[in-house]
Amino acid sequence: MQRAGHESPATAAVCHDGLETSAAIEWPPEDLGALEVLDYNRVTEDGAEAVALTYVNVKAGWVVKRRLQRGDHADWLMENGAGSMAVEVSGTIAGDPLGRLGEKKRQVAECSLPIYRLAVVVGFERPSILAGSV
Repeated sequence: MQRAGHESPATAAVCHDGLETSAAIEWPPEDLGALEVLDYNRVTEDGAEAVALTYVNVKAGWVVKRRLQRGDHADWLMENGAGSMAVEVSGTIAGDPLGRLGEKKRQVAECSLPIYRLAVVVGFERPSILAGSV
C-alpha cells in the first residue's frame, strides 16, 4: 500500500460476493528507498497474501493449514471449526481488480479438493479487497 502512495492506515473498499463494506489496513511504515530495491512482483504478491489471509481470518476465523502445491489451482488451504477452504490470492498495483477476480474464481474452481473455494484479489492503486466464492 505504501509503495502505491498510501499512508497507514488506509481504508479499503471491500466487496465479498456482492456485499460491500470497508476495512482499515494498517502496516508499519517502511523507508521508500528500501522498498525500491525489493522485487516488485514479490512485494505485491506478499502484500496481497498478507491482506487476504488476514481478511479471511477476521471475517470468519479461517487459519492457514498449509500452502498448496503449485498446480493445485489455489494458494492456501485454510481451516476453521466448520471445515476447510481453498483460497486463491492475487494482488494488482494497477488495472482492473474485478476482472482479475473473475480470472481467479475460474482458477480456484478447478481445484480438485472437494471443499469451499474462495478467490481474493487485493487492489493497491485504490485500496480494495474483492472476494468471491465458487
